[in-house]
Amino acid sequence: MDIQKRTVPCNHLGEPMNVFGERNLIFFKVRFNNFRDVSGSTANEVTDREEWDECECCLCLPDNYSDEGEPTQLIISCHGAGSIVEEERNIVGGVSYVMACVDAGYAALDVCGSVPDGLSLGCPEHIFALYKAYKHAVRNYNLTERVLVAGASMGGHTAMNFIHTFPSLVIAAGLIYPRLNIDGVDVDGHHCIGTWEKTTPGADGKSTHDRIIEIYRFPTSDWCEANTIGFNPYHTRSFIGVDGKKITFVPCPIKIWQGTADKTVDPVGTEEFANSVRRAGSYIELRKIEGIGHKIVPVMREEILIWFNRFI
Repeated sequence: MDIQKRTVPCNHLGEPMNVFGERNLIFFKVRFNNFRDVSGSTANEVTDREEWDECECCLCLPDNYSDEGEPTQLIISCHGAGSIVEEERNIVGGVSYVMACVDAGYAALDVCGSVPDGLSLGCPEHIFALYKAYKHAVRNYNLTERVLVAGASMGGHTAMNFIHTFPSLVIAAGLIYPRLNIDGVDVDGHHCIGTWEKTTPGADGKSTHDRIIEIYRFPTSDWCEANTIGFNPYHTRSFIGVDGKKITFVPCPIKIWQGTADKTVDPVGTEEFANSVRRAGSYIELRKIEGIGHKIVPVMREEILIWFNRFI
């Protein structure tokens, strides 16, 4: 059952984000199949299973939303590795990235993901859960079936994976300092660290490296390329050209905001991703913001609205 409330949304710590004021929030849960066959080739035997899991979701509706008339444009806005969606504490995940858009009449949706702490790192199960949340939202509310997609940091990774998995659903994307490579990337002698290389344990004793092994279901502790195919944005729909440079196809127009002083997501890697998309002849804009680190600043919230307004 959907839980509807008008309240101040909270950040990942459960602290009210009073700057946004009260919002129309709808929390609900969806079930998704958590099974993924990443190995066997047994003949004449059913190996697929239904392993149903559940995750929390948050839909934020604008004040001018109506159940009748023209559908409200929906934005899927994916949270980063430090956030979650949780009804009990009104935590809204990536919905907070696009509040300027909600003020302008858009609706926004995010999910906690395929593990309770939200650290799904853009894995297939997270994308399946996100799709089920999208289906629930458009079936039960007057929302557009084709969506805009947003995401910040690891949420940018999730956003790109959703775009590649369901390209026919997506009109355009806006990404804020997105994590676009699980493994490391070398750019003209400069090494951009990937999430796979982050081996420092967190408070729970697990590093990001450990989580990649667990969430992407690597059979051993070694890197497993086969288990990341289709879910590693810099490598998805890509190839190496005759000049030795990466070419990456994307199925919709994309704009990226990237601080030049970001120590979490390497700006060099972001620029290389943009260049690889341009080499494919696909449309991308890269907005570099001088001196800004790994944080959202007001200009990003304002410009993502301006960007999305091009497409509705």
